[in-house]
Amino acid sequence: MTSTTQQRTYPVPADEQERLRSLATYGIVGGPPLPDLPAVVELAAYICGVPNAVVNIISASRQHQMAAYGFDAGVCDREDSMCAIAMVEPETVVVGDATLDPRFAHNPFVTGEIDHVRFYASSQLRDKHGHTLGTLCVFDGEPHDLTPRQRDGLDKLARLVMDVMELHRHGRLLEQALDQVHRTSTELQRSNASLQHFAGQVSHDLKNPLTGVLGFVAMLSDVPAVEHDPVAKRCVDKALSSATRMWRMIEDVLSLASVGGRPSFTDVALDTVAHQVLEDIGTAVAAAQATVEIEPLPAVHGDVTQLRVLLQNLLSNAVKFRDPVRPCRIRLTGSETPTGWTVSVADNGIGIPPEDRPRVTEMFTRLRPDIEGSGIGLATCRRIIEAHDAELVIDGTPGGGTTVRITLPKPPERINLELLA
Repeated sequence: MTSTTQQRTYPVPADEQERLRSLATYGIVGGPPLPDLPAVVELAAYICGVPNAVVNIISASRQHQMAAYGFDAGVCDREDSMCAIAMVEPETVVVGDATLDPRFAHNPFVTGEIDHVRFYASSQLRDKHGHTLGTLCVFDGEPHDLTPRQRDGLDKLARLVMDVMELHRHGRLLEQALDQVHRTSTELQRSNASLQHFAGQVSHDLKNPLTGVLGFVAMLSDVPAVEHDPVAKRCVDKALSSATRMWRMIEDVLSLASVGGRPSFTDVALDTVAHQVLEDIGTAVAAAQATVEIEPLPAVHGDVTQLRVLLQNLLSNAVKFRDPVRPCRIRLTGSETPTGWTVSVADNGIGIPPEDRPRVTEMFTRLRPDIEGSGIGLATCRRIIEAHDAELVIDGTPGGGTTVRITLPKPPERINLELLA
């Protein structure tokens, strides 16, 4: 409650800013009650022989009653607080009759606007640096005094209040430290797993030294017979382009692993990426006499290198695990929703039994030992999905085969902008 009968001010300690910074470290203002304080204030009232006792914490503009005995704790404006005055005093304040003390005579807790306090005593709550955070206060509606022993007891209890607050502060610091350790440990585990995964991925992709391939293809492009043959030159140029793109992809993956597996997100034109991937695996597609249909795909938000690896693994698997008794058909589709993008790769291959679908994304899992592979491809896809906070679902294709559906989330800020548009 704020008095409106006259304008009031309150004394401000010289160390006000440092005091407020110190108070913030305790995390008690606005927090849950400290369980040990009610017993302390009850003991303070008993020792001093008064009906009321309270722990008052003074923030920038309020008095916060953290624990009270004899009445219900509350909050008032700092300008109405008696303890806001007492906290700047050099020692314990004892006032036999507040109506006779010029410091408190016009205070609303004395005049009747809020209460009718007569006797008032408070001991400052000082942190280890000497900043006063508030007081342990006792009061009564009748005038009287404190004996030296009562005053000494009030001071000791004030120090006990600070001990309780310090214990709470150290508990908060310990919780924060443990939380940081947990988050660091989780991040370290994720980073190590990413590094191990990418080491396996690089080993998987580097069965043949690309440096040699690039060198020989570059030499081949300079052969006169190739230069003067449009078909041969186009094939060599495509081979050189694919090998160069693969080299860049490997460099990106190695760079990604070296910084703990953190992807670099940007806007990615999946249409462009998908056609590049199709060109890269063109030899395998042609050998399988497969038909790959790529419908218009959306631009998404993600890591272009990882998304290229994702599509390459999914399309390569669709070709590899084709049904030998019918022509291989693969369909790549995509769509956009208000919250993300969905990309699907559907084939008419041999399919994956429902009971095996949950484990095919585990590292080195091979359901068909008779088909060449290392069991890394879908594990790579799962890692990429996790890095994008995305979702991967494996279903059957109507009529036989496998459909892998990827759902990539939109960044929250993009969703908000689209809602406002």
